[in-house]
Amino acid sequence: MIPSFHKLTGREETRERPARRLPIALVAAGLALLSSLGRATHAASPATIRYQSLQEMQTAGASADHGKMDQVLARNLQRADTGTMSKPVSVIVQTQGISTLAELQFKRLGGQVSDRFSVIQAFAGTIPLRSLNALAQFPGVARLSTDMEVKRHTEFAMPAIGATLANSTGLDGAGVTVAVLDSGIKTDRKDLMDGNTSDTRVIKGPNFTTDTSADDLNGHGTHVAGIIGGNGSKSTGTEYIRTFKGVAPRVKLLSVKVLDANGGGTVSGAINAIQWCITNKATHNIRVMNLSLGHPPAESYLTDPLCKAVEAAWKAGIVVVAAAGNRGRSVPEDPNSAPKFFTINSPGNDPYVITVGATRDMDTSTFEDDIMASFSSKGPTRIDHILKPDLVAPGNRLISTEAPKASLINPASNNAVYDIYYTSTVTDPTKVSNHYYRLSGTSMATGIVSGAAALMLQKDPTLTPDTIKGRLMKTARKGWNLNALYSPFYRGAGLLNITGALASTDVVAGSAISPKVFRNLDGTITAQNVSGVWSNSAVWSDSAVWSDSAVWSDSAVWSDSAVWSDSAVWSDSAIWADSAIWADNSIQGDSSAHIFEGEG
Repeated sequence: MIPSFHKLTGREETRERPARRLPIALVAAGLALLSSLGRATHAASPATIRYQSLQEMQTAGASADHGKMDQVLARNLQRADTGTMSKPVSVIVQTQGISTLAELQFKRLGGQVSDRFSVIQAFAGTIPLRSLNALAQFPGVARLSTDMEVKRHTEFAMPAIGATLANSTGLDGAGVTVAVLDSGIKTDRKDLMDGNTSDTRVIKGPNFTTDTSADDLNGHGTHVAGIIGGNGSKSTGTEYIRTFKGVAPRVKLLSVKVLDANGGGTVSGAINAIQWCITNKATHNIRVMNLSLGHPPAESYLTDPLCKAVEAAWKAGIVVVAAAGNRGRSVPEDPNSAPKFFTINSPGNDPYVITVGATRDMDTSTFEDDIMASFSSKGPTRIDHILKPDLVAPGNRLISTEAPKASLINPASNNAVYDIYYTSTVTDPTKVSNHYYRLSGTSMATGIVSGAAALMLQKDPTLTPDTIKGRLMKTARKGWNLNALYSPFYRGAGLLNITGALASTDVVAGSAISPKVFRNLDGTITAQNVSGVWSNSAVWSDSAVWSDSAVWSDSAVWSDSAVWSDSAVWSDSAIWADSAIWADNSIQGDSSAHIFEGEG
């Protein structure tokens, strides 16, 4: 594995894992950095920087600070020895001015360019670790980020959230396309076909992984696709006692492969996929983008290249739905361990996108007994302190479409679905279904919310991403379980309520960005003043949306000592202690085959 290559999680894992005033010091540091960049740009053009040799060029920045680098690159430089300094690292270089000049410098320092992006002003490639300081000194370089690896992170769930009722009224996602950026989608699954014509509803998009096949070799993407838009055809009929349908059973599913057979991918691959979706939005009527993947953030969303890319998609009119992550336990393997805050993954840490946490539906068709899944990542976000997640949906041991023989599928595991569980004509209790499989994670919850967005767009195609987000958050159920109340750092604005969201007529005139939170000197917590963030109408004023009674509904969170008593979370030391960031360099999906809370 190349050093400092992060993973963006996009797969079902075997364990569950679970706005903003910038600190004055950070604001000051940012202003100082901008000022110094400005001086450097005007003081010396790239042509005036000359070195006698490549070695002189590489060592010229040895004493430079790491202000242009994310925390992973800076940390690797600090810990590097003679043996590791020559090893290549995968980076995304954000540029300012003429990008070709930065590319030329990158190559002179021993770098090799692998991708160029239009959705953000940046390129990706590998470069020797020893060259990073010299590259950071170049005025045409604005930011250096690790090309992290990203990873992949319901018969009871659908009635509880209102999907069944919506389908009964004729809303089924028809005419809407959801882009699923994942491990691919199996096109031969009956549940993903048109119930009337038997044609597949899956549109095959490009493959941005190292796999030679665009097919789903992992199984994560097919499962997520089934949650979004499975029609339940392989569990519908007189011989079936249970039916497993997705939220929008007639939606089109655009497969854009960014996760390989092992469920891993790269940030650069994800950015390429987002860029492709923006370019082809009109061709395929892409209205929703599902990102059931992520990586632990190593920098502010303001400089994170993946966050910049999803913001571009949002501003292009695409509803971006992202997984919160599965890092919400202090001990990942122990569902009874203490909650772990500040664990929202990128790009879910971006204030524009809809970030989704996970609940357990308790195998009932009502929501009153649902509880939070302990693995679900908790807010606020690291570095920026954005109040996340935005809302939660069922994500524990959901049954959805299986991709047979994919690497994630294990017929011998307790995630296998037995035919006798849903078929009345089967008498062999050991026969395992090859149509359905159980998985857990915020990946699954994200698919549910993407399906809900598709229903809203079918009902009213004129809705903007901001209005969809606002309606989903405002109508979400706050204290849905009177025996288990949660603060917004667990459940955001509340539990998804599709019926309420479809009935809402509220309109967001501005940007529905999630607020920042900050800690006062007396220990209390305050949300960002959002007047002007939402429109000034009575519906979206502070008292109507962000007050305790409307969106958040829980005043206890602002004095929650469990979140705020630990001074480490407010300092950079918090990232160094997070083994999830340093254990590997991958971006993965946010679902897991073994992170379940209990038997389904």
